[in-house]
Amino acid sequence: MVRIVLRSAYTLALCVCACAVALASDLRVQLGNNSGLTISLKLTPAVDDWQKAGEDAYTGNGYQLALREAQVGSRSELTVQLERSDHKAFTLEDFEVDWLVQNPELFAIWSYNQNPAAHKNYQVLSSEAFSLITSANVGIPYACAVTREGENLLAVGILSQNRTIHMEGRPLDGGDYQLCLGTQLPLRVQNFTESIFTDTTSADWFDVSSSYARWVDNRHKYKPFPISPACYYPMYDSWYWTLDNVDSDFYWESLIQSKALGFQSYLFDSGWESETGELTRWLEGSIGNYFAPEDKLPKFTELLRKAKRILHMNVILWVGPYLVGRESVNYPGTKKAHSRFNYSKPELRGGVEDEPFTLPLNSKYAENVSLCPRSSDTQNYLKSLFDRMTDSYHPDGYWLDFQDFVPFLCQSGHKHSGSFGSGFNTCQNEISQAILQGIGQPTIEMRYPVANLNNKRYGNLWQSTDSPQDFDGMRLCNLMMRPFSEGVVMGTDEMYWSPEADDATVAKFVITTIFSGVPAMGANFQQAPQSHSDIVKAWLNFYKQNQSDLTQGTFRPIGDFAFPDQKIESQDKAFIYLRYGKASVVEIDGTPATIYVANCTDADAISLGIRGRLAGSYQLEILDYYLRPVISKIIVLADETTIEEPVPQGGIIQLTRR
Repeated sequence: MVRIVLRSAYTLALCVCACAVALASDLRVQLGNNSGLTISLKLTPAVDDWQKAGEDAYTGNGYQLALREAQVGSRSELTVQLERSDHKAFTLEDFEVDWLVQNPELFAIWSYNQNPAAHKNYQVLSSEAFSLITSANVGIPYACAVTREGENLLAVGILSQNRTIHMEGRPLDGGDYQLCLGTQLPLRVQNFTESIFTDTTSADWFDVSSSYARWVDNRHKYKPFPISPACYYPMYDSWYWTLDNVDSDFYWESLIQSKALGFQSYLFDSGWESETGELTRWLEGSIGNYFAPEDKLPKFTELLRKAKRILHMNVILWVGPYLVGRESVNYPGTKKAHSRFNYSKPELRGGVEDEPFTLPLNSKYAENVSLCPRSSDTQNYLKSLFDRMTDSYHPDGYWLDFQDFVPFLCQSGHKHSGSFGSGFNTCQNEISQAILQGIGQPTIEMRYPVANLNNKRYGNLWQSTDSPQDFDGMRLCNLMMRPFSEGVVMGTDEMYWSPEADDATVAKFVITTIFSGVPAMGANFQQAPQSHSDIVKAWLNFYKQNQSDLTQGTFRPIGDFAFPDQKIESQDKAFIYLRYGKASVVEIDGTPATIYVANCTDADAISLGIRGRLAGSYQLEILDYYLRPVISKIIVLADETTIEEPVPQGGIIQLTRR
């Protein structure tokens, strides 16, 4: 196999390109926004030589290659099209795009795929390398090279969201940095088309990343899944402290308690559908039954009915739709559809390969706990599964889990329909349509990193990754997801804190959920002191009073790029959240009647500059973590003012225009 040899340097105006090509090892392209990239193609049958066949058209060994660029300002969209003249299928062994960042101001690489638990708002520093994989069920093929202030130097990505892509970055000698996007698996196609996004706009990383997301959505004709009112309900889930060790008495007591605190949705997490401990047995166990065990949860359907009709709670069922263990009642009917790995072909498989997620099946194959989405048996099973669960339990929605575990490579002998990405999307569509047909206004919740541009058409509520005991990691994950979230409701992880936590710490957890999205919590109120419940109740009341402003206002990061704070602005209100407190001045874009400043820093005072159309007299109140006023006075603000006030940790300033 021979790597295609093309070199070109061309500048394009509007949507028409004209270039001269010198034949060499790679295709080097100079774009209309003054950035450059290198395209490498590796094909079977191979191409030894390319000949120019017309304007931006080339032929070689029966292939036809075309390039087109569209440019909007500093954003370039380069489309690559490749097919054979005889229209026969060929194998694209690799398609790779490389960019070179040559700017002394380069500080870091930002992406959707970074680890928020590291408590930093970037993938790597410019002195560090990274390597990761995105696919239909994991991540987004996009990265942004930024300055220390978070200004974009070069944003890159591709249009396809369901291909398995490797992303790499590495520093080079002399201070340059190379970014690479390429196919992870060979593609067998008759026509290959890909569009490449390159943006050199000098703007904030948040805005440039949002622009990429809108470009992808527009090109894919994205239609949001219907948003239900319940998407905005605060949710309770006990998983982090009970795991799946639950029973009917616990559920009922917990439902009553969470209702009294102000929660409106209740997630029946893993454990409703199997005996205790089955989830962690994975392929060895009975995960995948999705029948409430009669000995553990007798009359479960009646329990759900009471939760809905007596307590008026929104009932959500946890489901890991692709997981089926060998002891599950569903295993005999699905065993041929499981993802399998051939021992003699040790390619990177994706998903989880260790025991007990993957176990030996026979002398040739290992078997994974996840069903293969490329199998029509999986697609049929998923529809029937959700039809049955909805008919049996009548939930208001589903929380879809462990979809990021599904391997993108399957070497089973069962028939594969299309690529992993196309098969996964077919399965996701079967799930979402079955839910939509069975439930009038459902909630379908997905968690990072499955909550991506490929999957948001199949659900209406996004959640940050698991972050027990880490409110700032949860917040940074939520912030990272925000530029891509248009069309879905942003939720939060079920924030868990220790029953021994002090009240100020509890308030920080609670405020962070409310200022980050639709709040979800999972604390152990049964063992915690009454003060924890009082704090949660007060703040959930605050959320309900300000729900539309908090959830539908304009969200933006503020302050330091690497360690950001955030704000939300609606027509009448502004909510400023301080964790690091490094913002010198916060811009207020509108003329809010009320401004809230939450102190989730580690200091007992706030010093904050604010600027906008603010001049006037205000009632200033400092509220503690129970939202009780501790200081109240009249102040006068100019259009630019520094507010310096003693504010307890977990407390808030409320400024009301008089």
